[in-house]
Amino acid sequence: MEEDGALLGAIAGGSKAAFRSYYERHAGRLLGYVLRVTRDRSLAEDVVQDVFTSVWQKAASYRAEQGSPLAWMYMIARNKLVDRWRRRTPGEEPGPSEEERPLHDFVQADPELSMSLERALDGLSPEQRQAVELAVLGGYTHEEAAVALAVPLGTFKSRVRMALLHMRALLTE
Repeated sequence: MEEDGALLGAIAGGSKAAFRSYYERHAGRLLGYVLRVTRDRSLAEDVVQDVFTSVWQKAASYRAEQGSPLAWMYMIARNKLVDRWRRRTPGEEPGPSEEERPLHDFVQADPELSMSLERALDGLSPEQRQAVELAVLGGYTHEEAAVALAVPLGTFKSRVRMALLHMRALLTE
């Protein structure tokens, strides 16, 4: 990760070679992340392009004390997605809210299960709920979800574990 920080520093200085290296290292993984969120290849490719344009233009604004270079880039991606969903034109399919997307498939499959699951999720803290939705319901690895949320992996795993214990207690009542 130190290498990513050095690359961002070089990108801030205008190095096209550093940008190319950073892009080659992370574009595929970022595309996979955005594609899982949007489920639309064209939109995902547009968002990735926007993210890397921002990386080129704003590399100087990266601050290591605020998180890793990857967390910074994933936050840019998240913000780009939210901006696109907010700008949609009338009549266009709305984008998923952060709360709706992971539960959508469950709601369609079994409404009774969905109600129980929603009640159990409502009993969680916002951090725990987000962790469960990404890792358990959203299909992200713990590492991907920790990066996306800009939290240490151990913290993320603790949130998931505590949330699942709480949900198990609620669902078995």
